[in-house]
Amino acid sequence: MAEVVAGEEAVHSFIEALGPVGGYVADLVIDVVFGRLHTRPAMSHAEREAVTIAVIAALGGAEEQLLLHLRIAHRLGISPQKVIEILAHTGAYAGFPRSLSAIGTAKRFYEEIDALPLREE
Repeated sequence: MAEVVAGEEAVHSFIEALGPVGGYVADLVIDVVFGRLHTRPAMSHAEREAVTIAVIAALGGAEEQLLLHLRIAHRLGISPQKVIEILAHTGAYAGFPRSLSAIGTAKRFYEEIDALPLREE
């Protein structure tokens, strides 16, 4: 299921990044998040990614994980405009410093994939 949601390349990069010291953790993440949570029918993969982006932004200090989930969100068709709305809304509940930090990460990602400037939806 992880390859279906995140893409085969992202899954392999995730496992490689953790290397020999994190293989077990990678297996747990893949089993729990993608094997159990993403297979539950009440929410779509895109809805789950929207929630994930909001939570990671609210937590702060997890830019690499946010970047991974921005890539997954893009793969699932969540528009950059919607992601920015999610991050702006997160600011109201988690604090604007965390929201602004996450928006900075999103800006770098959208620059990387040549999706700027954002267009109105």
